[in-house]
Amino acid sequence: MTETPLAALQEPLAPVPAPADPVVPLQPPAATLSTLRPPPEIATLAPLEVIAPARYPASERTGEPRRPATLLAAIGFCWASVATAIGGYAGWWWQAAHIPTFWSSARLLTWTTPDPVSALAIVMVITISLIFLLMVAAAGTVAYNAWAGARWIRVGGVVCLAVTGLSFLVSWYAAAAMIPLVIGVILLWLPPAKRFLAAMAAAKTSPDILVPTSGITYGPQSRWGSPARGGGVPS
Repeated sequence: MTETPLAALQEPLAPVPAPADPVVPLQPPAATLSTLRPPPEIATLAPLEVIAPARYPASERTGEPRRPATLLAAIGFCWASVATAIGGYAGWWWQAAHIPTFWSSARLLTWTTPDPVSALAIVMVITISLIFLLMVAAAGTVAYNAWAGARWIRVGGVVCLAVTGLSFLVSWYAAAAMIPLVIGVILLWLPPAKRFLAAMAAAKTSPDILVPTSGITYGPQSRWGSPARGGGVPS
């Protein structure tokens, strides 16, 4: 039996590498795969339907809001009041021009009984003429501004009625001008006229902005005009 040399026994032994573990991809457990479920759907309301605001119909000829028949009728009654007041003034003037009917031509003359050639008679005649003038101006102003679509015209119609009420200081045929005016003011307070006045006010406050699409020159411009137009800095 051979003996191993002592030097061989004292040599260090080489390390033995450990077997490498096989690389296994990470996978969830089978139990976890079986328990996964799609998330429950969240109940939501349907999207709200967007309703565009109804636009007021516009005139094809002018582009302005179309004037309803109610407004046109109100304007017609206001002009009828103007015509009635002018006719009443003509009738009063004819009676006042004749001495036998001078004092009975108007209530103011009946109450004051002035001498036809006195200063008081002149004052009364001027006062009665101013009453008729105010009646014509008030009804005509309402008719014109109703056509133009002024928002204050409904309140203005009530003020016009108060002014026309002065006709009772003259005579019954002068006060007849209030009949068509009352009808016209009532028509101005109806919903169709109100909607038209609101549409006209909106059209006046938000005009369309015209943006030029041609003839636009970009970049620095000459001081006295474009060279293409004969401008430029003079030499």
